[in-house]
Amino acid sequence: MVAPVVLLTVGSLISNGLLVVYSAISVRMREMTQERIKILTGPTGEILDAGGLAMMSRERLAEIQRQLPMLLRRHRLTRASVLIMYSAIAVLGLSIIFIAFAVEVHSEPIARVALALVLAGTITMIFGIAVAGLSLAKSADAIIYAVERTESLGRLGVPARP
Repeated sequence: MVAPVVLLTVGSLISNGLLVVYSAISVRMREMTQERIKILTGPTGEILDAGGLAMMSRERLAEIQRQLPMLLRRHRLTRASVLIMYSAIAVLGLSIIFIAFAVEVHSEPIARVALALVLAGTITMIFGIAVAGLSLAKSADAIIYAVERTESLGRLGVPARP
Protein backbone atom coordinates (compact mmCIF):
# COMPACT_ATOMS: atom_id res chain seq x y z
CA MET A 1 0.00 0.00 0.00
CA VAL A 2 2.96 2.33 0.61
CA ALA A 3 4.39 2.24 -2.92
CA PRO A 4 1.29 3.52 -4.74
CA VAL A 5 0.76 6.21 -2.11
CA VAL A 6 4.34 7.43 -2.50
CA LEU A 7 4.03 7.30 -6.30
CA LEU A 8 0.73 9.18 -6.12
CA THR A 9 2.37 11.89 -4.00
CA VAL A 10 5.36 12.15 -6.32
CA GLY A 11 3.07 12.33 -9.34
CA SER A 12 1.09 15.12 -7.70
CA LEU A 13 4.24 17.11 -6.96
CA ILE A 14 5.53 16.69 -10.51
CA SER A 15 2.12 17.66 -11.91
CA ASN A 16 2.08 20.83 -9.83
CA GLY A 17 5.51 21.79 -11.18
CA LEU A 18 4.39 21.08 -14.73
CA LEU A 19 1.29 23.23 -14.22
CA VAL A 20 3.52 26.16 -13.23
CA VAL A 21 5.55 25.68 -16.42
CA TYR A 22 2.34 25.33 -18.47
CA SER A 23 1.00 28.55 -17.02
CA ALA A 24 4.25 30.44 -17.65
CA ILE A 25 4.31 29.35 -21.29
CA SER A 26 0.65 30.39 -21.68
CA VAL A 27 1.37 33.82 -20.23
CA ARG A 28 4.40 34.33 -22.48
CA MET A 29 2.42 33.33 -25.58
CA ARG A 30 -0.37 35.74 -24.66
CA GLU A 31 2.15 38.53 -24.11
CA MET A 32 3.79 37.90 -27.47
CA THR A 33 0.41 37.81 -29.21
CA GLN A 34 -0.58 41.10 -27.58
CA GLU A 35 2.78 42.62 -28.54
CA ARG A 36 2.20 41.57 -32.15
CA ILE A 37 -1.26 43.12 -32.13
CA LYS A 38 0.13 46.33 -30.61
CA ILE A 39 2.84 46.59 -33.28
CA LEU A 40 0.32 46.04 -36.08
CA THR A 41 -2.35 48.43 -34.75
CA GLY A 42 -2.40 51.98 -36.06
CA PRO A 43 -3.30 55.08 -34.04
CA THR A 44 -7.00 54.84 -34.93
CA GLY A 45 -7.24 51.07 -34.50
CA GLU A 46 -6.60 50.07 -38.10
CA ILE A 47 -4.41 47.12 -39.01
CA LEU A 48 -1.08 48.27 -40.35
CA ASP A 49 0.80 46.65 -43.22
CA ALA A 50 4.00 45.07 -41.90
CA GLY A 51 5.93 46.45 -44.86
CA GLY A 52 5.23 50.01 -43.74
CA LEU A 53 6.52 49.53 -40.20
CA ALA A 54 9.83 50.71 -38.82
CA MET A 55 12.71 48.26 -39.26
CA MET A 56 12.84 47.25 -35.57
CA SER A 57 9.09 46.66 -35.50
CA ARG A 58 9.42 44.37 -38.52
CA GLU A 59 12.34 42.63 -36.83
CA ARG A 60 10.32 42.03 -33.68
CA LEU A 61 7.36 40.76 -35.71
CA ALA A 62 9.66 38.29 -37.47
CA GLU A 63 10.94 37.07 -34.10
CA ILE A 64 7.43 36.66 -32.74
CA GLN A 65 6.31 34.86 -35.88
CA ARG A 66 9.16 32.37 -35.51
CA GLN A 67 9.03 31.96 -31.73
CA LEU A 68 5.27 31.47 -31.25
CA PRO A 69 5.16 28.09 -33.06
CA MET A 70 8.14 26.94 -30.95
CA LEU A 71 6.35 27.96 -27.77
CA LEU A 72 3.12 26.38 -28.98
CA ARG A 73 4.89 23.02 -29.52
CA ARG A 74 6.32 23.22 -26.01
CA HIS A 75 2.92 24.22 -24.64
CA ARG A 76 1.31 21.15 -26.24
CA LEU A 77 4.03 18.83 -24.94
CA THR A 78 3.70 20.26 -21.43
CA ARG A 79 -0.09 19.90 -21.54
CA ALA A 80 0.28 16.29 -22.70
CA SER A 81 2.70 15.53 -19.87
CA VAL A 82 0.32 17.03 -17.30
CA LEU A 83 -2.60 14.99 -18.64
CA ILE A 84 -0.49 11.82 -18.65
CA MET A 85 0.58 12.49 -15.07
CA TYR A 86 -3.06 13.02 -14.05
CA SER A 87 -3.89 9.68 -15.67
CA ALA A 88 -1.10 8.02 -13.70
CA ILE A 89 -2.38 9.57 -10.47
CA ALA A 90 -5.89 8.31 -11.21
CA VAL A 91 -4.66 4.77 -11.91
CA LEU A 92 -2.54 4.78 -8.76
CA GLY A 93 -5.49 6.04 -6.73
CA LEU A 94 -7.61 3.24 -8.15
CA SER A 95 -4.88 0.73 -7.28
CA ILE A 96 -5.02 1.85 -3.64
CA ILE A 97 -8.75 1.16 -3.57
CA PHE A 98 -8.20 -2.27 -5.10
CA ILE A 99 -5.44 -3.07 -2.59
CA ALA A 100 -7.72 -2.15 0.31
CA PHE A 101 -10.54 -4.21 -1.17
CA ALA A 102 -8.25 -7.21 -1.82
CA VAL A 103 -7.03 -7.13 1.77
CA GLU A 104 -10.56 -6.87 3.14
CA VAL A 105 -12.01 -9.77 1.13
CA HIS A 106 -8.77 -11.81 0.97
CA SER A 107 -9.00 -12.14 -2.81
CA GLU A 108 -5.93 -13.08 -4.81
CA PRO A 109 -7.48 -12.13 -8.21
CA ILE A 110 -8.33 -8.65 -6.90
CA ALA A 111 -4.79 -8.38 -5.48
CA ARG A 112 -3.41 -9.20 -8.93
CA VAL A 113 -5.59 -6.50 -10.48
CA ALA A 114 -4.29 -4.09 -7.84
CA LEU A 115 -0.71 -5.01 -8.70
CA ALA A 116 -1.43 -4.53 -12.40
CA LEU A 117 -2.88 -1.09 -11.64
CA VAL A 118 0.23 -0.12 -9.63
CA LEU A 119 2.43 -1.22 -12.53
CA ALA A 120 0.23 0.57 -15.09
CA GLY A 121 0.26 3.76 -12.99
CA THR A 122 4.04 3.60 -12.61
CA ILE A 123 4.60 3.05 -16.34
CA THR A 124 2.19 5.88 -17.16
CA MET A 125 4.03 8.18 -14.75
CA ILE A 126 7.38 7.33 -16.33
CA PHE A 127 5.89 8.09 -19.74
CA GLY A 128 4.60 11.44 -18.45
CA ILE A 129 8.04 12.27 -17.10
CA ALA A 130 9.56 11.38 -20.48
CA VAL A 131 7.15 13.72 -22.28
CA ALA A 132 7.99 16.45 -19.75
CA GLY A 133 11.68 15.84 -20.47
CA LEU A 134 11.05 16.24 -24.20
CA SER A 135 9.26 19.51 -23.49
CA LEU A 136 12.23 20.67 -21.44
CA ALA A 137 14.61 19.71 -24.23
CA LYS A 138 12.59 21.91 -26.62
CA SER A 139 12.40 24.80 -24.16
CA ALA A 140 15.58 26.53 -25.24
CA ASP A 141 14.68 26.71 -28.95
CA ALA A 142 12.80 30.02 -28.79
CA ILE A 143 15.38 31.65 -26.53
CA ILE A 144 18.33 30.50 -28.60
CA TYR A 145 16.58 31.77 -31.73
CA ALA A 146 15.96 35.22 -30.21
CA VAL A 147 19.52 35.56 -28.95
CA GLU A 148 21.07 34.46 -32.23
CA ARG A 149 18.71 36.61 -34.27
CA THR A 150 19.41 39.77 -32.30
CA GLU A 151 23.10 39.33 -31.52
CA SER A 152 24.10 40.96 -34.79
CA LEU A 153 21.69 43.91 -34.54
CA GLY A 154 23.44 47.23 -34.27
CA ARG A 155 26.67 46.05 -35.88
CA LEU A 156 27.69 48.11 -38.84
CA GLY A 157 26.83 46.45 -42.15
CA VAL A 158 25.83 43.14 -40.57
CA PRO A 159 22.16 42.22 -41.07
CA ALA A 160 20.35 40.01 -38.59
CA ARG A 161 20.31 36.32 -39.44
CA PRO A 162 17.06 35.07 -40.98
